Amino acid sequence: MEPKKTVLYDEHLKLGGKMSDFAGWIMPLWYPTGQVEEHHATRQKVGLFDICHMGEFDISGPGSKSFVENLLCNKVWKLTDNRAMYNFLLNERGGVIDDCIIYRFSEDHWMLVVNAGGIEGDFEWLKKNAPSGVELKNISDQTAKIDVQGPNAPKLLAKISDKEIIAGLKFFRFASDVDINGMKVLVSRTGYTGEIGFELYTDVENASKLWNFLLEEGKEFGILPCGLGARDTLRTEAGLPLHGHELHPDRVAVGHPWEFVLDSEHDFIGKQAIVSARENGKHEYVYGFILEGRRKAMPGYKVFHQSSEIGTVLSGVISPTLENSPIGFVLVNKQLEPETELEFKRDEKQPAMRGVTKEIPLVPGTARKKMAEFL
Repeated sequence: MEPKKTVLYDEHLKLGGKMSDFAGWIMPLWYPTGQVEEHHATRQKVGLFDICHMGEFDISGPGSKSFVENLLCNKVWKLTDNRAMYNFLLNERGGVIDDCIIYRFSEDHWMLVVNAGGIEGDFEWLKKNAPSGVELKNISDQTAKIDVQGPNAPKLLAKISDKEIIAGLKFFRFASDVDINGMKVLVSRTGYTGEIGFELYTDVENASKLWNFLLEEGKEFGILPCGLGARDTLRTEAGLPLHGHELHPDRVAVGHPWEFVLDSEHDFIGKQAIVSARENGKHEYVYGFILEGRRKAMPGYKVFHQSSEIGTVLSGVISPTLENSPIGFVLVNKQLEPETELEFKRDEKQPAMRGVTKEIPLVPGTARKKMAEFL
């Protein structure tokens, strides 16, 4: 199948973006400034990301609240209007079909944002489980999504939109129909970098105009366009999972650092499998790690503890913030404490690399800090 292009494809080419296939989309890996500079810009100033490949579903009608609660495993029932929540979409086996963010506009109107590779399958899952009266719309093709992340992101957004609205946005809150240079934008205080920032949703017709406006107005704040390379190193440092790596539909969603999304107070698809796995202890574990030296452990590398093979590497990157230390996530068959010594090998011929398990985030971010600190 021919890879898709986001509406910002031509803008990336103009900026000299190094393009590659990701989840069926042609996306920029990095720009001429380089992945490391893009990473540091996001941690220290502000980075701009094309996330138009992500999927958005509109959910509405009587019964949509109950439907969303049954569909998702986090405390959706606690949400009030204009709040968002990180979530898992689980199958009956307790595996993660996708990780996502749910937005509540009202009791009868919601938006679910999913990963690019799962748009079609996720939407079919919603249709399969939707009761009569709930209306589902796949609005992915009509929706552009641009991320503005980093400690200078609030200053940039306050400059180009309503400063009072931006100042009042708490973590995982959003404001609809914010005017930015004549464009209607949903501004959401969320992100995938660990830093304070925003995810901006608008009509696809506005995408290029908004992208270029942000680049121009963000110059004084040190903005850089950022590709998937920096996105991956940022999210790994921040201790955030990537679907298909740390989260998987064939692996029960327990034994990892993101179990806070699994609510014990309401029923949802996959809950019984989660409860059973916790009770019988028959599941694997996911941990962060950091290695000695400069060689990184790639996905699929074998992991050893006290000379016994216990698992594999799920993700591995070089951390720009941690002075180029190799970091990542492992999947192992036993429970481990922080600072447990491990060895990593690609194969038997390769000398072992040494490292230790680490609690996440590996790099503390600014995402949850008060907005007033940045304005």
